[in-house]
This record gives sequence, structure tokens and C-alpha cells, in this order.
Amino acid sequence: MRPALLFFILFIAICAKVIGQNSSSSVQPTVNNRIWVGASFGPSLLLEKAPDSLIPQVQDFFNKLRSGWASGFESQYFFNQYIGVGAKYSRFNTKLSVDSMAIQFLTNTLYINVSNNMRMHTVAPMIYGKLPLMNNKISIIGGVGPAWLFYRNIGESSIDSATIKGSSPGMSTSISFNYRIIQNLHIGLNGSYIRAF
Repeated sequence: MRPALLFFILFIAICAKVIGQNSSSSVQPTVNNRIWVGASFGPSLLLEKAPDSLIPQVQDFFNKLRSGWASGFESQYFFNQYIGVGAKYSRFNTKLSVDSMAIQFLTNTLYINVSNNMRMHTVAPMIYGKLPLMNNKISIIGGVGPAWLFYRNIGESSIDSATIKGSSPGMSTSISFNYRIIQNLHIGLNGSYIRAF
């Protein structure tokens, strides 16, 4: 798969998103659509590739490990039709195992079993902007905010095993295109990009 296509998949991270709205009992339409709660799920991709200093077999293993699945939840409160605040949680998971990976060491060839399980959790307070279209039938919502990433990487091989845990600050961005099915239910496409510093 080409790097540009992989970047596009991560940046867009197309996910099915269902959003429930809590409507006010007021008769003014500007009061409705204030509280949004949503969930999403779909494919995801780590942008950074394995370093070229690794031997080709190990480099290929870690590059295949970059693709996985993301899921998440978010809540939004809009002060008016266009501006709001909220919070977002997302989880990325990928794992891969290879039996009898051939590694050339000097004149010998070693065969080892390798597996890796990686998880990343992200929590972010967000500022949202909303663009309602077609009498609120369609809504485009974009968000940005600081994020905190928590990660755990468990690697095992025939020779040894290791667990790496940690956390990093970062930035979270998202954009979603939502279509109103009924008064308090939307479905749409959601894309997000998370950058760890």
C-alpha cells in the first residue's frame, strides 16, 4: 500500500458514527441540538514507520503492525448553532504474530516466533465548530484540543519478552459529516488525527 494512501486512511480514519442528541423542550429551534453524544469505530493507522536501521525482516514486521482498529466516544455541548466544547476518548489497538521469522545473523539463519500487541488510549478536551446545512439535516463538525496519550506495547519472541508503558502529551483533531435520520439520531463519517509530542 502506498504511503500517501496509508496517510489518507489515518487522517480520514473513516468510522461509522452514531450520535444521539438530547433535545430541549423549548419551541425555539436554536435551543435544540445542544448536547451531542457519539460513538465511533473503524480502521486506523500509525504514520511513523519503523527505522531503516532495523534488519529488513524486523522492519517489515513493525511496518505491518502500524495498521489497526480505533474506537471511541465523545460528548459535545454547543453554546449556539456553531460553537461548542466537549471531551473525546479514543482507543487504538493493533497486534501481529509471525511464526518462524527468518533472521540472517552473520553466516547463520535464525528462526524465531515474534508477536506484538500494542494499545493506545487518548483523552482530550475539545473545542468544536459546527456548520449546519439543509435546515440541520446535515451537520459538519470539526474539533481540536490538547490530548494525553497512554500506551502499552507487549512484545514476545522465542528468545525474550518485553513490556513498554508510558504516556505523552499531544494534540487531537477531528472532523465529522453527520446525517439526521430522525429527530434525535444521526449517523455519519468521522475522521481524526492524533499527534503525540
